[in-house]
Amino acid sequence: MSRKFCVAVLCFAGFSGALFAQNSSSITGTVRDSTGAVIAGADVTVTNTATGVAQKATSNSSGDYLIAGLSAGAYNLKVSTTGFKTFQARNVILQVNQKARIDPNMEVGEITSEVQVEGTSVAQVETQSSEMSGVVTNKEINKIVLNGRNFTQLVTLIPGVSNQTGQDEGTVGVNGSVSMSVNGGRTEDNNWEVDGGDNMDNGSNGTLNVYPNVDAIAEVKVLTSNYGAQYGRNGSGTIETVTKSGTKDFHGDVFEFLRNDAFNARNFFQSTVPEYKKNDFGYTIGGPVFIPRLYNTNKDKTFFFFSEEWRRDVVPGQTFFQQVPSVEEQHGNFSDVCPGAGSGVDKTGFPDCPVNPMTGAYFPNNTVPIDSNAQSILTLLPQPNVGSGIGSYFQAAPAQPTHWREELVRVDHNFSDKLSLFGRYIHDSWSTVQPTLFGAMAPPFQPLGRTSSVRVLAWLPT
Repeated sequence: MSRKFCVAVLCFAGFSGALFAQNSSSITGTVRDSTGAVIAGADVTVTNTATGVAQKATSNSSGDYLIAGLSAGAYNLKVSTTGFKTFQARNVILQVNQKARIDPNMEVGEITSEVQVEGTSVAQVETQSSEMSGVVTNKEINKIVLNGRNFTQLVTLIPGVSNQTGQDEGTVGVNGSVSMSVNGGRTEDNNWEVDGGDNMDNGSNGTLNVYPNVDAIAEVKVLTSNYGAQYGRNGSGTIETVTKSGTKDFHGDVFEFLRNDAFNARNFFQSTVPEYKKNDFGYTIGGPVFIPRLYNTNKDKTFFFFSEEWRRDVVPGQTFFQQVPSVEEQHGNFSDVCPGAGSGVDKTGFPDCPVNPMTGAYFPNNTVPIDSNAQSILTLLPQPNVGSGIGSYFQAAPAQPTHWREELVRVDHNFSDKLSLFGRYIHDSWSTVQPTLFGAMAPPFQPLGRTSSVRVLAWLPT
């Protein structure tokens, strides 16, 4: 038996701008001279060091400037105006949805002269928002070894987050769980988003629609309390996940993570090592997009990022130890529960010997004729492999194969220093075979296969 499940989400430009605003960053500040007087009309330029894309603004009559709609990453800030040295703050690190404040102090001098500060020493104190939050940086994502390579495990690095999944090993797809308690809140009241769009499986409220490849994630931000009304969908924590984008240089990686029963030790109570195989492999690639004939107009305009990941798992499934009909009973002979034909009393003291409902007499030799329909059902019953007679049991721990695959593609295009657009498509698909039970107390029948597929498409302007 198979079940197919498909979800498609299309975020149109008409309303998705508000969504992206939830995880875009900004740089603001006031331009002043050495005496503290504000400077109006100063040219402010913020340049993304990874893509080379620049955004510009001009300080107003109060000396204030604001450059918003910035993605997480490293930036260079440049401020220049006539009669003053150029101010530069290099390598300003912006995190997801960070509102950084940098107040340039301009020194009198030639505009060709520069005053430089290291970006890591500025904008460290949050003065623009009262929210309580924490960020899992790209370095932490790359360096921390995750058992199961599920990015949701990273949120437990943030103070106040407690893992309530009950899983020692993170899983993805239909078996994934995001039961995390944030500051004591209900596990189902969290808001999970990818690139500003809802990622919660609202049917189960316990797993996600898609689980982005860990190598395709730029940052994960966890807002625990006091965050703004733009996150007002749920009452507990909000987890913002941002996927990587391409840069002006080509980059990527190839990976494989292997676990195998050949490396495992035998349990003291087992004679063999259970079958256990996990192969997680894939690659990522990103860079600029340009057409040679249009290179001069397309350079530093469009960037792409592509990720693909496969998982091939064969792991122990549910362990069964269930009483089943004995071999004799499956052939209609119930002598193991009756001491003799016609006695009417079984070995446990109850009158369970088979009786012909038509005549009211006991079946000869306690053997019941088997209907052809019942015979078809009996072929589905497993044969007992522990005990015999009335104490017949079926014991097994069949391996459960699961195949999982994901593709993620993202394209960023910059129309100008005021307008940019990115589109991201992500597709998770998996198939698994699980042993199932026929009724609450019945023995296991044949395993059932299940195939699921989830697609999410988003186009978001900035």
